[in-house]
Amino acid sequence: MRRIAVLGSTGSIGTAALEVVAAHPDRLSVTALAAGRNRELFLAQCERFQPRCVSVSDEGDARWLRSQLSYAPEFHFGPEGLQACALYPGADTVVAAVVGAAGLQSTESALRAGRRVCVANKESLVVGGALMKAAMEAGGGELLPVDSEHAALHQLLQGRERGSLREVRITASGGPFREWPLDRIRAATREEALNHPTWKMGPKITIDSATLMNKGLEVIEASVLFGLTADQIAVTVHPQSQVHAMAGFQDGTYQLQVCANDMKLPIQYTLLYPDQLPGPVAPYDWTQARAWSFEAPDLERFPCLGLAYEALRAGGTAPAILNAANEIAVAAFLEGRLGFWDIQACNAEVLARLPAGPATTLEAVLAADRNARDNASSWIALK
Repeated sequence: MRRIAVLGSTGSIGTAALEVVAAHPDRLSVTALAAGRNRELFLAQCERFQPRCVSVSDEGDARWLRSQLSYAPEFHFGPEGLQACALYPGADTVVAAVVGAAGLQSTESALRAGRRVCVANKESLVVGGALMKAAMEAGGGELLPVDSEHAALHQLLQGRERGSLREVRITASGGPFREWPLDRIRAATREEALNHPTWKMGPKITIDSATLMNKGLEVIEASVLFGLTADQIAVTVHPQSQVHAMAGFQDGTYQLQVCANDMKLPIQYTLLYPDQLPGPVAPYDWTQARAWSFEAPDLERFPCLGLAYEALRAGGTAPAILNAANEIAVAAFLEGRLGFWDIQACNAEVLARLPAGPATTLEAVLAADRNARDNASSWIALK
């Protein structure tokens, strides 16, 4: 029986993870839950799964939850609450699904404590990839990717000699603006950017999909997870989102991982690994007629993808700088304080302005993150 702590339980990944847990009551149970401000949903989750450790955003929410719950778990709140859930003694597996760099410390702590971490918080790996790997090695933890593309690569590369590998390819849906001309993309509205054609996700990751920054962050994540260089990781636009990744070998052949575009599949893969069992998603139906298409991404219309490769090649704190600038820019766009095309302009300016330093300590990474946020906020204020 795996005992699960879900950090970010009311988000899209967290709710899907709990569906997977519910589908395997003989294999999985919930020990700890941490959430943000969706307290009604969180209350329902706590009543259903009865975690022994819970955490919410602030002390007021914790008081409200305490007054509403029919049982008495440990109550926590804020960043310390995330830590408490990640390190709860009854948990051996942590689903790290807190959005943004806020999940960095709890992910690192869980790995250092020897937990299996199912990481959906790609920013933890983008911002502090070297630190995550060091924590995993120091504590004997295990890092498994929840992103569908990286879970697919994990399957494709198992048991393969790395010398036989030529490249990997992760796929991108292309987002809502895949076929839009550049002048129309420049003027895109918030509502248009949030109208993703394939996936139902939270607002921040949906905007990142529209700019292709999400795919750029996934390129950096793939480098961390699989020890690959920027030149070994390519992006292929695949609007149908059925092929999630490809592994290309030295003899010119490729293997592809195919499954329905349902996040419960990669989540279940990480929770039950190495077992692959029937779950809440039906097997892929090969009796249906279908067509797949593939194309190269256009870096002129989607420059954020190119910025991610630039940051990966620069190394050190450059990915942290880019990620922080992007978080600030996307938040400003969602709040109506910044235009869509200004997101990439802000990211490019901050990445060019701030030199990358060594990313050898958590303090150095967090300092780079804060500096980039301050610079991005200043740039936006002058717009």
